[in-house]
Amino acid sequence: MEISANTKERQRKAAKRREHFLALVLISPYFIVFLLFTVIPFIMGFVFSFMQYNPYMPEQNEFIGFDSFARIFDFGDPISQKFWSSFSTMLVFSAVNVPLAILVPLGLAYLLNMHPPGYKVFRAILYLPCIISITIVGIIFGNMFAGSSSGLINAWLGTEIKWLSGRPWENDFLRWFVIVLANVWMCGGNFVILAAALRSVPKSLNEACEMDGGGRWERFLYVTLPGIKPAVSICLFNSLIANLNLYGGPYVLNEIDNESLLVTPMMFIQNFLLGGAAYARQTGFLCAAAIVFGAVVMLLSMIERRAMDAKKRRTSYAEEYALIKGENSLAEGEKENDEKEA
Repeated sequence: MEISANTKERQRKAAKRREHFLALVLISPYFIVFLLFTVIPFIMGFVFSFMQYNPYMPEQNEFIGFDSFARIFDFGDPISQKFWSSFSTMLVFSAVNVPLAILVPLGLAYLLNMHPPGYKVFRAILYLPCIISITIVGIIFGNMFAGSSSGLINAWLGTEIKWLSGRPWENDFLRWFVIVLANVWMCGGNFVILAAALRSVPKSLNEACEMDGGGRWERFLYVTLPGIKPAVSICLFNSLIANLNLYGGPYVLNEIDNESLLVTPMMFIQNFLLGGAAYARQTGFLCAAAIVFGAVVMLLSMIERRAMDAKKRRTSYAEEYALIKGENSLAEGEKENDEKEA
């Protein structure tokens, strides 16, 4: 009996080891890619940020400590000025696009959650833009909003509006309007998350709210929104990170004369890194700039998470207070009934 128990224990451990080995084999491609294209480049960039690094002339490489970081915060330096000025456009774009990236998918998910005719087809159509690369999106919207009469929009309107030729903060509203439109068009990921969250809200809560006299707006405000708050928080966090790292939209949706405009920090960093030998000596400075930019993104993300957590705590306190208040009212009512009966 003891031998049989020991055999079963060994078999169980062997099966568990095989299961763990299979799991490691299945996830190893992700870890290999993550190691090669995320961890190692990050370590190399962190080391290069403390060096005067020139990949074309290794003999000129030298350790300079925090000089690159000090140069970033030297606002008299022309390159540092370009780096910090690129933040203004990114922050304004994020302030406009992040709410739209939540509200538009939420509205569409709420409408499709009512199961109108053909809702499954519309659900697939709304997610379809997510599988299209930003380059293809640039080609589609670039042709639609081309400045000549060959552009689809100008052909419909009979105009020759230069949608994509504005300069930053100078007649650039139309170009950023097109970029925002393209980004909202690609919000299928948020749509899927919010649609799934809406379906998980218990119908009994909506029915209870309706029985208490709540209309559609009250049901949405007091039942639906609290029920999908975790999904909204995830979408908000992901959208904020994506918009702070804005690169593809402004790069592909512009005219030829705007090709050198560095309107976001990612465009600034990429432009100098891809500049070849002309900017090779700036590699260490650009690595430091990327670290500073990453720190700014982390700071803004932490502020967003703290704000959402604070709102969640206030909601839980309000619910707890309402519960206690309701229990006290119930106890008082029972006490009054007992006194009347006595």
